[in-house]
Amino acid sequence: MANEVSFGDKLMVSFLRVMVFILIIILIAIPVCILLDFLGVMDALGFS
Repeated sequence: MANEVSFGDKLMVSFLRVMVFILIIILIAIPVCILLDFLGVMDALGFS
């Protein structure tokens, strides 16, 4: 009985996994954007 996981717990765990995945994507994107800006790619694409 104590080993059963409720639907709310499964929902919370899946939500937290999605949030961690989005956070990792954001943390990877920040230095990539800084590097692209430093190399001048952002200017060529018209972002600045």
